[in-house]
Amino acid sequence: METGTGEANSGEANTDEGGAAWRELAARLAGSERARALPPREAWAKIKLLGFDVDGTLTDGSLTFDGEGRLYQTFNVRDGFGQVAARRAGLLVAWISGRPSLVAQKRFEELGGQHCLLACRDKSAALRELRREHNLAREECCFVGDDLPDLPAWAECGLRVAVADAEPLLIARADYVTRACGGRGAAREVIELILAAQGHWDSLLESFTRDEWTRREGSQRLHGG
Repeated sequence: METGTGEANSGEANTDEGGAAWRELAARLAGSERARALPPREAWAKIKLLGFDVDGTLTDGSLTFDGEGRLYQTFNVRDGFGQVAARRAGLLVAWISGRPSLVAQKRFEELGGQHCLLACRDKSAALRELRREHNLAREECCFVGDDLPDLPAWAECGLRVAVADAEPLLIARADYVTRACGGRGAAREVIELILAAQGHWDSLLESFTRDEWTRREGSQRLHGG
């Protein structure tokens, strides 16, 4: 018989209610060319902290500079909506990147996340500190990355996710590889899996159809745009 603390199981309270949404999503993702065994629903349902690398994960990895050296990055609006949904559902969202970027900082602030750690030299230490701050076990943390510098972050996480176009060595060590590429919906895919596993996805859709989010958040933040 499975046991655990009330806090650890809090994300699973609505598992029966959200079962249909989980099964539908899992079936859709099973068609991926990179399909592998999907981690069990219980693993996704435990997640309370969701961390993302930025370059190559929340963007496609391209870096564009103008003649004066200013950096331009492109973020996916659907990924943005997913992060707003995650925040509304009570997840902690963290961006952890080795690169300083005013563009990324601005985008993060628009989405209303909790932790934006740019110019981070040690992703493992950063996640360890977040775990300590929020009193989280490893299995309550997930990190999504695309390249070898993201490996240290995985040491602090129970669920390790690589985007579809990640470095092959990272893919080989991942618990799950997204169907979508970095900057092209990978973040949204992971968020949908977590919220569906926790039974939040159906209630999210219901609140959206009632237009609650538009009234509470305003259309710009609602769509992550």
